[in-house]
Amino acid sequence: MSLLVRYETANSPLAGRLISGVGLVALRIFLATALLLVVLLTGTVAFASSRVYHPVPEASALVLAPVGIAAVVAAERRRRGLVQVKRGVGSVYFIGKRLIDIILASAILLATSPIFAIIALLVRLDSKGPIFFKRRVIGLNGRTFDMYKFRSMVEGAEEILAQDENLQKLYRDKWKLECDPRVTRVGKFLRRTSLDELPQLINILLGGMTFVGPRPIAPDEVERYGPAFEQFKTVKPGITGIWQTCGRSETSYEKRVEMDMLYIRNRSLLLDLWIIACTIPAVLLKRGAC
Repeated sequence: MSLLVRYETANSPLAGRLISGVGLVALRIFLATALLLVVLLTGTVAFASSRVYHPVPEASALVLAPVGIAAVVAAERRRRGLVQVKRGVGSVYFIGKRLIDIILASAILLATSPIFAIIALLVRLDSKGPIFFKRRVIGLNGRTFDMYKFRSMVEGAEEILAQDENLQKLYRDKWKLECDPRVTRVGKFLRRTSLDELPQLINILLGGMTFVGPRPIAPDEVERYGPAFEQFKTVKPGITGIWQTCGRSETSYEKRVEMDMLYIRNRSLLLDLWIIACTIPAVLLKRGAC
């Protein structure tokens, strides 16, 4: 009986068309599956043979799209881009950023040269000690350099901090004293207006700093900064940044680190220009200044 059924089915025109149609669909599925396996195996071998990530060709991505593999590939590309901190970074970014630094720093130094001279005179007349304060900080690739500021504290301020345990405890909480008793009368004004940071424009021209970047840290802050320090070393510290425009001394140390990492992951020329624009009202309104 089964042989008869197969015979009649095979000799029926309609059944023949059905069989041929099913066979064609099966053949297409088989070829698509084979192509998918070839693409996946090729990509796996290429990836395993090198530490460099090889992007999936566009033609292959189109083949894989119907089964959702293209979406997985795109997600993987995105993840690797974030891990390697490559987003928005390239030769155009570095050249443009350096040009902005040089042009702005030179222009501001020329425009504020009379203010420079007045502040230097006031610092000298207000208290004993040098006009500039040099702080050793960490820059690109972990190299240290002297960051310049107008002196805003009394002479021997570091020794005073070392001898006062209460001050040390308050200082290590945020690595900054909100109401520092060592600050001079002129120093209080300079800090409220951020004019004490004007000499950092010299650091920008020397190449150690940039206008927009993470907050500079000293070598003794590395332990407190935590694992994020590895990403911190990939960029230059900046005069301003997300932290400086969003709270400054009102923000906890951990939150400041988060803001630094947020900038590093999303840095771009447009973001830099936006932060510079936001810095102006933050300084004029003295938000978070102490």
